[in-house]
Amino acid sequence: MSIIKYCLAAFATVSCMVATAQGGVVEREYWLDNNVQSQSLGTSPATLDISSLPAGLHWFTMRVKDDQGIWSPVMTRAFIIPNEIDNTTATSIQRREVWIDSNIVGRQAIGASPVTLDISSLSVGLHTLTMRVQDDLGYWSTTVTKYFIIPEAAVEDDVELVSYCYWFDDDVANMVVGTLPVSGKVVSGVIDIDMATVPTSGQITVNWIIGDSKGIWGFYLGEINSATFVNNRGDVNMDGTTSIADVTALIDYLLSGNDTGIDLAAADTNLDEGVSIADVTTLIDYLLSGTW
Repeated sequence: MSIIKYCLAAFATVSCMVATAQGGVVEREYWLDNNVQSQSLGTSPATLDISSLPAGLHWFTMRVKDDQGIWSPVMTRAFIIPNEIDNTTATSIQRREVWIDSNIVGRQAIGASPVTLDISSLSVGLHTLTMRVQDDLGYWSTTVTKYFIIPEAAVEDDVELVSYCYWFDDDVANMVVGTLPVSGKVVSGVIDIDMATVPTSGQITVNWIIGDSKGIWGFYLGEINSATFVNNRGDVNMDGTTSIADVTALIDYLLSGNDTGIDLAAADTNLDEGVSIADVTTLIDYLLSGTW
């Protein structure tokens, strides 16, 4: 093992010295750690032999006295002496230990990675796994801790998807609930969405969730399923708005039969899959009331 001597260079730089007209530093003293038995120190720079100190954190404290006999406030600095390591010997990991939660007494040695640990006896909930390694010089590393969760045991129930509900935009209060088309345990068929309940024209978001036979509603990855579409109902002339101009365009179409510049799907305002004078009435009612 090589012997390393550590020397601390002490520089007598004290800005808090009490000065006088004839003042000057006449004496300097220092001490290490809590050993207040001070020792005299020469002028700056001075070299101290600290090779006898153990490894770890230490403190160097110093003060000076002027020719009036007044001592300055003390100045303290921290320094660290590291562990001595024989750099001529290569180190390698010789031992690995792990423990669960705070059970350091029950720590166990493990082999090289990957390692399988038996955690079948642990309770449900949050746990910690802590590990450390030791080299061939006997030094232990700092610990590394990771969190993991043991979930509740999954219970398989004989349930079926039986219902659905949907609503537009944020209008949850007026959600529509229906029964899924189910054949055995297979959901098949088409779910009809009542577009008559769409509150306005323009961009609309439809949100939906599915329920099972136990009355539990399901979410996809914690989020409600949704889709956005544009409702152009009543925008007969395709200008992006629903107004009295659409009433005029719809009447012109009914009189002339010319559908140039006309969106016939949007003109079916009463949703009866046809365009007639009844759609004009429905469109006027919407413009007066704001609802379809």
